Amino acid sequence: MNLRAGVKASENAAFDTAKVYFKAGREALGSRGWEGDYSTMLDLCSDGANACFLTGDFDTMNEFLDEVLCKDIDTKEKYRVSEIKVKSLLTVGKVNESINAALDFRRQLGIPAPQKKAASKFTIIREFIRVKKLLKGKTAEDIANLPDLDDELYEMGQRMNEHLATSVYLVEPTMLPLVIFQSVTTSLKHGVSPTSSPAFARLGLLLCGPFGKPHEG
Repeated sequence: MNLRAGVKASENAAFDTAKVYFKAGREALGSRGWEGDYSTMLDLCSDGANACFLTGDFDTMNEFLDEVLCKDIDTKEKYRVSEIKVKSLLTVGKVNESINAALDFRRQLGIPAPQKKAASKFTIIREFIRVKKLLKGKTAEDIANLPDLDDELYEMGQRMNEHLATSVYLVEPTMLPLVIFQSVTTSLKHGVSPTSSPAFARLGLLLCGPFGKPHEG
């Protein structure tokens, strides 16, 4: 009942009300809720964390986040709270922690993630050449007609890269090309998603700017 009420309140953008319902539901199920009603507890904590994030109640948000992140459950089921954690850390100015959280989640998914350090020119050029090979002979129409991404793991990884593209630019800009190349590569190999458009746009910006290849951008 609390879950349904909280979801309904969230749909109406009444997040202050929603978080009260989500918290009440979590407390009603208690510490054994995960054993007795696993899916409800997961939804209560995930939706509750989101409502708290949107209302700036970071203390309660972290309680919800920790409730899920400490559980020995499938990584995919931790995605919602992991993304909220990444966004909330960036929101409060903890950029390095946000980057670490996003990179760590990609690794937990079993998807490659760049190292959190300055990228050398050699590394950037090497990865750029790999992307160029994948793009060789492809027209804009070819890219537009790529199949949709239907692998949930890669979709989650792409979303984390979307957040990384914002945060790494603030603290280590040389990582940005690697994040962009990964997103473009995933789109070309596994299919396109809502994150593909900004990834290709950022690649175009790299080509028109630092790479000095505006005719390719």
